Amino acid sequence: MSRRLTSAIALVLSAATLMLGSCQSYNVASRYTSRYINANSGKVSAEVPETFELGYAMLALTDLAQKDTAIINRNTPYYQDLMAWFSKYKDHKGVARLNADLSRNPRMIKCYLDGLYAFQLNHGRVVLKENYRIDLNKVDFKRYAPLLQSFYKETNFNEFYNHHQILYSEMIQQANSLFTFAEAQKKVNNKVDSYQLVLSPLTKAYAGTMEIKGHAYSECIIFPRLSAKGISYAMNGTATGRQSVE
Repeated sequence: MSRRLTSAIALVLSAATLMLGSCQSYNVASRYTSRYINANSGKVSAEVPETFELGYAMLALTDLAQKDTAIINRNTPYYQDLMAWFSKYKDHKGVARLNADLSRNPRMIKCYLDGLYAFQLNHGRVVLKENYRIDLNKVDFKRYAPLLQSFYKETNFNEFYNHHQILYSEMIQQANSLFTFAEAQKKVNNKVDSYQLVLSPLTKAYAGTMEIKGHAYSECIIFPRLSAKGISYAMNGTATGRQSVE
C-alpha cells in the first residue's frame, strides 16, 4: 500500500535555485514536432514520470547518495518504502556503473537527472522521447538506457510505481494548482512557451530548472523540491498559491 508523506503536500522552489538553473541546458536538446508544440504551448503541466523516478531510485542506491544526505530526500515514508523494496538490488549492474561514474565525477548527477527527462518507458523498454535529443549530454545514455531497462525489469519497478499512484496524483494535483502560465512567466522565465514540472518525492539538492530551446519553441523544465512541512510554493522569494497545513 502507498503511504502519503503528509496530509498536505507542498512544493518549494528557492530563488537561488531558480536563478542558478534558469540558463539554457545542453543536457537535453530539442527536436520538437508541431504536434508537441500545439499540445503544450501556453501551458503549465506537472507529472511524476516513471522513467525519471526509475533513474532516481537507482541513484538512491549509490554509495554517494548513501553517504551524502543532501542528494536524496530521506525524511519521508516514501524513501523508507523505496529502500525496503530496492535495497537488495544495490549491487545491480546499473547501480555499479553509476557508482563508478559518480566516483570519478560527482557533478555528473545533474547531467544524469536532466537526461532522464528525455526518456520514457514503452512496453517495458527505456526509449528516447521523440521530441528530444540526448547526444550532447556528458552521460553516455546509450550505455545507461539498457541498464535502466534491466533495473526496471529485475526490480519489478512498475509494481512499486503503481503502488504509489495516490501519492503521485496528490503531488500532481497540488503542483498544477500552484501558479498559472502568466505567473510562471513573471517569476520563473518569461522567454519560454511552456513549463513542465517534473516531480519526485526524492528530489532534494538537485532541484532547479532546465531550459530546452528549439528554433521556434522553447520550454522550461522545473524540478521542484518536495517539502512535507506545509510550506507554500515560492518563486523568487514570493509565496504563491495556497498555504498547506499539516
